[in-house]
Amino acid sequence: MNCSARVTSINVSDDSSLLGAGFSDSVIKMWTLLPHKLKKLKSADALKDINRESDDVLHRMMDDTSGEQSKSLVGHSGPVYGLSFNPDRSLLLSCSEDGTVRLWSLLTWTCLVVYKGHMFPVWDCSFAPNGYYFATCGHDRTARLWATDQNQALRIFHGHFSDVDCLAFHPNSNYVGTGSSDRSLRLWACVTGNCVRLLTGHKSTVLVISFSPDGRFIASGSGDRRVLVWDIAYGHLLAELSHHNNIISGLAFSREGTVLVSSAIGIFIWLSSIYFFI
Repeated sequence: MNCSARVTSINVSDDSSLLGAGFSDSVIKMWTLLPHKLKKLKSADALKDINRESDDVLHRMMDDTSGEQSKSLVGHSGPVYGLSFNPDRSLLLSCSEDGTVRLWSLLTWTCLVVYKGHMFPVWDCSFAPNGYYFATCGHDRTARLWATDQNQALRIFHGHFSDVDCLAFHPNSNYVGTGSSDRSLRLWACVTGNCVRLLTGHKSTVLVISFSPDGRFIASGSGDRRVLVWDIAYGHLLAELSHHNNIISGLAFSREGTVLVSSAIGIFIWLSSIYFFI
């Protein structure tokens, strides 16, 4: 409540313990969704005295006097458009209109690395399911694959003819899917950097994509107010869901993969069963 700027991105950790939001004034705020407060690590001198073999070693490493209900992360110089937690919730990835991607420690609440590769605003970022790699995309018409321990991109995915607006990792971490203002989706191989699938069918910008948990399907939402569901193995269009009356803003599969949830700007959320795929 009572935020001083417009919310431009939001994400919740997989275990629902942390909520992160990026704002138009370049600030990132973190909240805990559990009863305990957010704490940071003790000083290096204090950590030396901790028994590393104890069962509650992580609890002992945290400074109880530093507990707060929320934390602010300051460093970007433009609106924050994307946030992504790594699997163990120790790191947060953020991307911004300032053209940079930042890696934050959620143990010390500081910025660890600033990644500079995109020349223009970065629209989306995402950690791979294994947490070591991450991908970004932006206004420069490219998507990029990175590793957390290197400051240069490992792969640059060229092929889209306009902004790359959204991306997602395949569940096996071997592929990255991208959606673009050129109205197409592309699937890229992380090992070779090649485009292995080109999916066309939308009549406007592809704003959001989501892989099914089993990796068989990819769903895409667009400014054309439609959700399209594709078979990845053959590149075939399986379903067209056109119930919305406005731009599609969100997509998510249920954990067992039998339900697809879609949302549109200013419109109610629909539940779309996908049992007919099986």
